[in-house]
Amino acid sequence: MTARRALAALVVTVAAAVVAGCATVPQQSDVQVLRQGEQAAEQNLSGPIEDDEPLGLVRGFVYRSGSPDDRHAQARRYLSASASDWDDAASLTVLDERFDTVVSPENGTAGPDRMTVRVRGTRLGTVGPGGAFESSPQRVEVDVGVVREGEHWRIDRPPPGVMVRLSDFRSHYRELQAWFVDPVRRMLLPDGHYIRSGRPGELAMDAVDVLLRGPSTGLAGAAVTMFPATARIRSATTDPAAGTASIELTGVSGLSPQDRELLAAQVAQTLGGVGVPRVELLADGGPLVPATPTVSAADQADLVAGPGRAPAFPYVVDGGRVRQLSATGVAAPVAGQAGNGSFDITEAAASARSGRIAVVSRESTGTQRLLTGPLGGELTATPVSGADVRSLSWNGAGDEIWAVVNGRLRRVLVPPSGPPVEGAVDAGRLTPLGRIGDVALAREGGRIAVVADGALLVGPIVPLDDGEVAVGPLRRLRPGDLDDVVSIDWHSADRIVVASDSDRPMSEVSADGLRLDQIPGTNLTAPLGALAAAEGRPLYVTDRTGLWSYSGGEFDAWQQAGGTGAAAQPFYPG
Repeated sequence: MTARRALAALVVTVAAAVVAGCATVPQQSDVQVLRQGEQAAEQNLSGPIEDDEPLGLVRGFVYRSGSPDDRHAQARRYLSASASDWDDAASLTVLDERFDTVVSPENGTAGPDRMTVRVRGTRLGTVGPGGAFESSPQRVEVDVGVVREGEHWRIDRPPPGVMVRLSDFRSHYRELQAWFVDPVRRMLLPDGHYIRSGRPGELAMDAVDVLLRGPSTGLAGAAVTMFPATARIRSATTDPAAGTASIELTGVSGLSPQDRELLAAQVAQTLGGVGVPRVELLADGGPLVPATPTVSAADQADLVAGPGRAPAFPYVVDGGRVRQLSATGVAAPVAGQAGNGSFDITEAAASARSGRIAVVSRESTGTQRLLTGPLGGELTATPVSGADVRSLSWNGAGDEIWAVVNGRLRRVLVPPSGPPVEGAVDAGRLTPLGRIGDVALAREGGRIAVVADGALLVGPIVPLDDGEVAVGPLRRLRPGDLDDVVSIDWHSADRIVVASDSDRPMSEVSADGLRLDQIPGTNLTAPLGALAAAEGRPLYVTDRTGLWSYSGGEFDAWQQAGGTGAAAQPFYPG
């Protein structure tokens, strides 16, 4: 996210030289724990309280750090003249809602006109120069020096960077779904970032800056940007009323025609999410892609990884067969061997993109075997079997099925023709994490979510040489909030639904860990089991009494889905 000068409402020309530096991510908030009414009163102030004491002064400074306008001009009103060189762009720390200000124990220079104030709180993480949130939860204590100038207190030793409450961060910054490229499949993958809220023209330019910088560390290795290191923006004009933009690039002459199309798709998909549906892309005076000088998100829909819209009702494994729920609550067996009783099925997963299904069959010997085939057709055994086969998940392209087998992650390649074969996967990063309880591949590809010893972790899936892939660095999401996790599923490209055996039974968390929303657990009875989630569809989860659905409707309560038991395994296509 870059601190870019405001673009004019209709037409703005941006110099091409270098993409501007990162802006800190502020918000409006109260440093000490204040009630809502007190917060509202604080937010109406435009500057420091002239007769405030040091603790209140520092609290106000953090409140005002929420506004990034004019290099945090509101926060700078709290500084002494000697602190005018405060480096507000050094870093951005997002704090939990509750934090306080106290006199620092390190108050060695204290006196009637000088004091050190300590800000104490919980850091959720930091926002990097490219606008990506990096989860790093930890208790933090930061000292701020204050001095009396005449009749008033001022801050003369501010810490570098900005500290902002989560609520203020959300008030002043908006989520951006930036799109990058899977280097193997040459498909677009989404990646969450944050840019300053603003007019469409400003949003568009900040969004292009994100693409220039590349994907977040959470997708590092799994995706790349088609913008070469030499790329610069020569000029950019926007017409918010018409919903169009014109961007001219330099430094892209070495791109192949295919790479130019992918770059254009990156821009079109990303800007479509910030209210600019059509973009004219130029390179050194001519169209970037001669055949399509103006691009839109719809033009590149076939380059976007992930499935289509999920069915209205999920599938469910119950009684050894795969069934599909209906509006009447009836779970009718699906066609083919998955539903006709040919196998005693304990778990299943389907791919919307390839139309295939994978099932776990329990044999008379007790061995469990993984099979796959077309949904509604005959199933073929894969090389994978064991005493415990579970947590099936398809990749975004629908040509790989992953499973946890005897506690180890396995990967099976399912080509359009020919038998399934096992594929290499380096899952060494999972080894020290403990027992693997569940895994879920993002439907769009590029990421894996893992439950290990009750903790939720997310990381990239990195392609290696010779068709092998590796699970990249994993980040734990919301320790302390998400513990005793039982099962997970991707609700959307950047949201994960979580079922836990805790006082927070159902939650939804962003893939970067910044946002955590509790889902009401009314009517559910622990322990919880399998769950199913898909964008725009009701949630399903099993508890001690059976299968339940939740639509987030008027009554905010879970409704029981008839005809299935507590052992049911619901799933939407992945």
